[in-house]
Amino acid sequence: MPRPYKPRYRRRLPHLQPQGGTFFITYRLHGSIPVKLLWKWKMELEKKKAQIEHQAFNEAVLRKKRGEAYWHYFFERYDQYLDSNPNGPYWLSKPEIAKVVADSLSYCGEHFFYLWAYCIMSNHVHALLSLREGSPPLYDALGRHKSFTGNEANKLLGRQGDFWQHESYDHLVRDNESFFRILNYILQNPVKAKLVGQWQDWPWTFCSAELLP
Repeated sequence: MPRPYKPRYRRRLPHLQPQGGTFFITYRLHGSIPVKLLWKWKMELEKKKAQIEHQAFNEAVLRKKRGEAYWHYFFERYDQYLDSNPNGPYWLSKPEIAKVVADSLSYCGEHFFYLWAYCIMSNHVHALLSLREGSPPLYDALGRHKSFTGNEANKLLGRQGDFWQHESYDHLVRDNESFFRILNYILQNPVKAKLVGQWQDWPWTFCSAELLP
């Protein structure tokens, strides 16, 4: 039986999870970003948000400005740091580990959510998904996926301890324009990182056939 629905919860990153929504998800390997750096970005984001709050915007503009601030002052730095791969770990670069994650995402895509796209990089994963009617809340479905893949990956690596960072980044996708902008962002991640010339060449990128021409 699923745990009681939590519409909002917080670790270090903000989460807003209405049931039945479409989400852009990013989760990463444990220890892949230094805690001090995360807090530096967070403090700079809070400073920018405070500046926005003092300006005379209506609610719609204020929500947009908050989203833009989060993207530019936190998420872009977060993702660029992961793509630059300065410190490791890089366990997802091992094909046998990436396959565990890909297979689990496919399973979850059949049982918990509609899986539109994903990209597995060496230390993080991006995914675009919509929750199925009657499925567990996002935090529950993603938690099951991370628990299973973390345990299986640790067996293959012959190690113990945390595999994934506990908190994940999740962004509620509100309209079609945002959906396709995020879809392109996910597919182009290995291209932007100069790992391949086109997204179809990256072995750990998936895009639903429904979205392809």
